[in-house]
Amino acid sequence: MTSTRERRLIVISYHHATDESIGGMRWAGLTRYLGDYGWKSWVVTAAPPARTSGENPIVVSCPRRRTLNDAYRALRSRHAGSDATTGDDASPVPSSGGGGTWDRLRLEAGALLSIPDAARGWILRAASRARRLIAEVKPDTVVSTGPPHSAHVAGWLATRATRVPWLADLRDPWAGPNTSAWQAWPEHRSTIWQHSLELLERLVFAGAAGVVCNTKEFRAALEDAYRGIAVHWVPNGVDRALLPPRSSDRFPGLSVAYVGTLYGGRTMSPVLRALRAILDRGGDNGPHGLTLRVAGSIGPEALATLRQDIEALALQDHVEMLGALTRADALSLSGRSSIAIVLAQGQQLQVPAKLYELVAMGIPTVAIAELGSATHQEARRVGAMAVSPDDPLALSDMMVSALRGNAPRPDAELVDYGHLARDMHTLLAGLERERGTAA
Repeated sequence: MTSTRERRLIVISYHHATDESIGGMRWAGLTRYLGDYGWKSWVVTAAPPARTSGENPIVVSCPRRRTLNDAYRALRSRHAGSDATTGDDASPVPSSGGGGTWDRLRLEAGALLSIPDAARGWILRAASRARRLIAEVKPDTVVSTGPPHSAHVAGWLATRATRVPWLADLRDPWAGPNTSAWQAWPEHRSTIWQHSLELLERLVFAGAAGVVCNTKEFRAALEDAYRGIAVHWVPNGVDRALLPPRSSDRFPGLSVAYVGTLYGGRTMSPVLRALRAILDRGGDNGPHGLTLRVAGSIGPEALATLRQDIEALALQDHVEMLGALTRADALSLSGRSSIAIVLAQGQQLQVPAKLYELVAMGIPTVAIAELGSATHQEARRVGAMAVSPDDPLALSDMMVSALRGNAPRPDAELVDYGHLARDMHTLLAGLERERGTAA
């Protein structure tokens, strides 16, 4: 489908495909395919500019400035080492330590320097550049997307005293509701942090023409928490044109792949117990007949727990720890495996982006998530398998079914941004019509 009238869209996103962050992929994909519906897009971002000009979207690079918080974190890094981080999406607030008065003051001071998040040095620059762009191109719609949720503050500033409808796209919860998945992060123990983010979230939601969520569960939670705001649902996905085909060179035997990080409530325990159940039923075909390959970043505590579980279940000969891999190698690993695992324990409202990549490549995939959670429901919607973390026997049956070629076939079209762009076009065009009616 092609529209004959050009529409114009400005997206405010800290990340974009040019910095290869997963946070930039949603709108990089959507804006690309919105062009088929007549949308010309500009993306105001902290990411580097595109290598070639004239593409859709047009990347407007606006790098983040350093702030006092950067100096504070650098100082802590030199003196404390382990609890200071450097990534823009990393927790910007130091741990509260032992919980004494000095630790509490240090935590609150760090929070004060970090509000709303580690991208704070970008807000005013992005808002100013977006405001100039609004005057230049006269867009039909503005969208801000986060995390980092600084983008929404920039969107609020950029659209003040304009008649341009603005949507706030939340890929993850911000101040609430149900941020339990992030409670291990230090900032959630800061009173200043929580109160400030709650105020900012209310300010943004009051000023936006609507809010977009990527799961139905998140949409329902927001509708319950904020009566009277328009909340929409457009799921995440992937650009299938950027993914390799699934490899025909498969690993021998039953090969299970997990590619991702281990943090928060994510644990490999259900997978290990499922492997043990298969072995106990006589499913081993030698030392390489049953192999779990784990790739990605694992923190020291999670790694220690993983190794203890492997030893306790006598799985040393069946687990390979590969460390962090390049994106290409990670996709190849998953594509050569019998089945891929997605961990989403304790995440009631979010869905790991990895689910969409695996489904798009046609890899039999099982999501380990609580019944009723966003990931459990979404996995079933797109043709993947889903199992509760406390049901390793069911997981073992799914693994054996995948080896025998009896696993459900994922529906790759449902997760393709070429397909999802139609839904986003309908939403954006609806805002345009509402503005015309109001005028």
